[in-house]
Amino acid sequence: MILGVQIVNYDVFENECLGILIEDSALKAGEEAKKAIRLRSINALIGRNNTGKTSLLMALSYVKRALNVGVAQAATLDGRPGYSNLVMDKNKPVEFKIFFRIRDNVTLKSKYIQYELVLDANEFGSPVVTEERVRLSSKKGEEIVIEDILCFKDGEGFVLDKNGQRQEASIGDSHLTALSAYGKIKTYDSLYELHKEIDGWFFCKFSTENVKTYYMEGNAPGGHKHLSSSGANVNNVLEYMEKQDAAYYEKVITEITQKIPQMKKKKNLPITLEASPDRLFLYLLLLRDKDPHTTIFMETPDRDLYHDMVEVLADEMRDFAFDHPYNQIIFTTHNPYIVENMSPAEIWVFKREYGEEEDTNVSITCAGSDPVVAALFKEGVGMGAIWYGGHLDSSDGE
Repeated sequence: MILGVQIVNYDVFENECLGILIEDSALKAGEEAKKAIRLRSINALIGRNNTGKTSLLMALSYVKRALNVGVAQAATLDGRPGYSNLVMDKNKPVEFKIFFRIRDNVTLKSKYIQYELVLDANEFGSPVVTEERVRLSSKKGEEIVIEDILCFKDGEGFVLDKNGQRQEASIGDSHLTALSAYGKIKTYDSLYELHKEIDGWFFCKFSTENVKTYYMEGNAPGGHKHLSSSGANVNNVLEYMEKQDAAYYEKVITEITQKIPQMKKKKNLPITLEASPDRLFLYLLLLRDKDPHTTIFMETPDRDLYHDMVEVLADEMRDFAFDHPYNQIIFTTHNPYIVENMSPAEIWVFKREYGEEEDTNVSITCAGSDPVVAALFKEGVGMGAIWYGGHLDSSDGE
């Protein structure tokens, strides 16, 4: 689960943070500590168009891609226009900090880890890894101690094994991250768990893509364990589920068909993504994955859904959060219905000011930090009504 993210000099983010970082977790109880609001099991990203909501998801997608294929190739995947076009100030490095709460595979207790990645361009304009750190927070007595378990600068550094032994190391390819190498070796248990956490991110595009090719429609035979980002392999996933556990398959299909009004009288399963009930089917199927993704990122999952189906989706996401305390959902929305029963601490408001020459100054705040919003919520006003009333993303001059 992501507790906080900081992004510097990437896309529309000059230096923005949402949630808490490892430094905040080490604060003593007091005013500063109380001000820090972490990301929750469910998080809604709201705000007007072009305020950076999608950019945040794309930035995190870049981090995952960088671990899988390297920082240079990642800059040209998923529609990204190349590293030089992603950097706000080409004379400064790009920095990512991501703070996690992860289940320890041995103790089954929470482990707090922060991943830090710094990139810069080489003489050819290609991104290279200049600094990389993994920091582990642990409680020793009454003190919270933060230590580096992986630290590299310009390809040279060290890692700690599970016994705390320091091992000097070097990375020969500056386009590759150290975590992509050591995170695949179980001996480095914390690094392995962190890599698995990031690799488990799922960027859901059910409502944003309309893939038409034969292969991507899932018509290639065979079962698939997980839905693809477009959901086009839904029939392959259903085939896999039925063969792996027929009883669970019947349970899932029965539950979903009872929850979607338009499907109550249907005997056949959906075969297209074009009708909104079928997209809702995909979301409900995704949330019933027996091996769920660590964090699910959804872009406008409520798009084209009637209000009663939005309520179904909101309830399902809440049930998922209760059933999987170490997993997470982060979604963007423009719909007050889907946030009505959320708390202020689960809603993040994106705003953006446009200057005369440059469109900068993106700001991200948690609705829970606004005393007016907190007071209204305490009095029983729902977050959808508070948003509709103009208390969340209104701004002067608009």
